[in-house]
Amino acid sequence: MKITNVELMPHLTHEVVEGITKFQLDSYLIALEGWRRGLKLTWYKDETSLCKMHRAGGSTSGKFFTLKSETREHDFFRSRGDLVSNKAVTICQKKEETKVFLSKSDVPIPIGEIFDRDDEQEIFSYAEKIHFPIIIKPTSGSMGRGVYTNINSIDELKNALEDFKKRYKYKSIIVEKHYFGQEYRIYVVGDKVIGATNRVPANIEGDGKSTVHELIKNKNEMRKANPYLAPKPMKIDYEIRNSLKNNGLSLESILSKNEILSLREKSNLSTGGDPLEATDELTEEVKQIAVDALKALPSIPHAGVDIIVDPEDNTKGVVLEANATAEIAFHMFPWEGNPKDVPRAIIDYYFPETKDNQRSLSYFDYKSILAPLNTWAADSVTVSPVSQEKLHGKQYNVVGKVQKVGYMNYIRRQALKKGLYGHSLKRDSNEIEIFLVGSEQSELDDFIDICYKGSKKSKVDYVKEKDINIENKPFKIGFEVITE
Repeated sequence: MKITNVELMPHLTHEVVEGITKFQLDSYLIALEGWRRGLKLTWYKDETSLCKMHRAGGSTSGKFFTLKSETREHDFFRSRGDLVSNKAVTICQKKEETKVFLSKSDVPIPIGEIFDRDDEQEIFSYAEKIHFPIIIKPTSGSMGRGVYTNINSIDELKNALEDFKKRYKYKSIIVEKHYFGQEYRIYVVGDKVIGATNRVPANIEGDGKSTVHELIKNKNEMRKANPYLAPKPMKIDYEIRNSLKNNGLSLESILSKNEILSLREKSNLSTGGDPLEATDELTEEVKQIAVDALKALPSIPHAGVDIIVDPEDNTKGVVLEANATAEIAFHMFPWEGNPKDVPRAIIDYYFPETKDNQRSLSYFDYKSILAPLNTWAADSVTVSPVSQEKLHGKQYNVVGKVQKVGYMNYIRRQALKKGLYGHSLKRDSNEIEIFLVGSEQSELDDFIDICYKGSKKSKVDYVKEKDINIENKPFKIGFEVITE
């Protein structure tokens, strides 16, 4: 399978999200969207007592922040804002309780019941009653942990239960009818579907010459080009080796050209699955099921909803669960398809007065903000407000005795003193590149005099200057000295 969406959204390039992963990426994307619109952004120390939002034991490090306009203020934890109630989060964590609320509102749900995992005879009887294939899964949990799908017999069910007990501590399980069809994670904000993702299990595509091992390695290299998938490679483990064995293959087998081989049962993105953007595939009826699912739950205006669509009637489906603190990054960075701007929709909902604000393309150094918070050196850090004015760019190439003489730090001080952002970069042994961004073109033009003046020990031979078009070009606030 080839990546059809090579280009990232222009405001979310690799530089903007570099090194930010997992749930911190969800937090950063929403915080960045609000800050870029001119909202006041404040991050808080890890385990701050100010966080009143239920977070299921997860750390607040780099995930809890506030956004504030002139008229309102909201707290956020990961992808969830404070308009999503703690009660809703608790309900969503308990799959059977979620189903009770959905059922009362006539939202279609799978057939299933809860059992103690040791009540094997009752589990076997119920499985035969609802007819195979079935699924077993814990009553709580996330990220696909403890989910066993497409169980087709009592013997397979015995094996699945045995493995479940060895690997997990959950005492209660859900036995549920297995529904065939494509599964989608649908993200809803208010009464609108913003994005839908078909999460496909880890897979490779043959080229007629490469071994399975080489195909896995090549695909992992391709995943590195995707900011969300980069830290989620396919790892050759027991499950993949067993899958190959069941298909009569090995790591040294060669797949024919265009042959697709699925390597896992579960569509877990963290173990090599692919997020395929699929919003336009869904019928309006299925989208409405997702919207209705959130309306059936108390105080949850935005969340991810998992739905399996009936393969024989694409207007029907069943809701598997709702995730009140869902991952959103894969909607912006799909393996295939056009990205969907979920953060924009969330900020629109919480701060409708900012819808028409110009969105700056600047971004901040997320990791440097976290450093004093993680060590508790500071209780909070407020990010410098972003300019809403039109910005201009300028590049200077300075040649002369400008290295190891304090020249680059001198340029940094002068730029920050004038409120200019950018960087200085070594080009070769006697050349420095200076890139500047500012709202006043005249200040950028006049900076050539500062370049010529230099530090006390420097000697500038000449300076080349040129205007840079920074339209649709993200840039980091502050000034960075790059010496390598």
